[in-house]
Amino acid sequence: MPLSLFHRSSPKLVNPLGQADMGQADIIPGDKGEIEVELERNGDFNALQRYRYVTHLKYIISPDTAPRLLDTEENLREVVQEEMSIKNGTVTLETEERLRVLNAQYWRLSQQWWSSRSGLSHCQLRAFTLWRSQSDWYMHPSLVECCAGRQGCCARGCGCCTNRKVDPSRSLGIGHCTVECACCRKARGFEVSPDEKKKLKAQFKIEQPKPEFYTARMERVSIWGLCANDWGDKRDTMINAPPSYDQIEKGKTGLMKRLQEKIRK
Repeated sequence: MPLSLFHRSSPKLVNPLGQADMGQADIIPGDKGEIEVELERNGDFNALQRYRYVTHLKYIISPDTAPRLLDTEENLREVVQEEMSIKNGTVTLETEERLRVLNAQYWRLSQQWWSSRSGLSHCQLRAFTLWRSQSDWYMHPSLVECCAGRQGCCARGCGCCTNRKVDPSRSLGIGHCTVECACCRKARGFEVSPDEKKKLKAQFKIEQPKPEFYTARMERVSIWGLCANDWGDKRDTMINAPPSYDQIEKGKTGLMKRLQEKIRK
């Protein structure tokens, strides 16, 4: 793909209806440029998302709400995984009250999620919508590696991340493990204290005053589906390992072997 695609002075706009004559009054902020339209027609996912990413970085002037959106998604996953953990155990008056609290938390977080999503730039939103239309977007190798590195289910070969049965009403809570994952809690053998949870949340927080390489990588892969130095289509290398609960003690080796086999195909 010609590098010149990423070095134009500004995106030239086209009428999405294909009309040859288009006066300046027809153009509104957020309209696609001719390069973006052509890349969509060609069906080159990686080139399209990279063009959108570079265009976003070049022209965005508003505060970036993507980091806040990703942090909100982490909180949503915590709520959903704690709900699942409670529902899989013995229901008591105390747990029923906790479920009511979690239900209210999910509602508030979903409002925050929508607010952050609505603040994405035009290029971001188109890229985000396309990437998240892939139902297993969170099984991108980079996100699987992150889950495994934090000793989530992807480090044990149990298959929970690919087989977690999330209620459709909790669709914003899909994704990898948090400290509230029931399988992870069992594997740890101890509870994480409230203070430790706060420290972990701060350590892996995406929205930072001075973004680090980790936060930049997580934003690129979670919003855009992109990795540096990788021009392939990651939709073809998603990790869809089946549940294998008998392999819990085999650790990360089995996961990495499946990843390598998937990439070689």
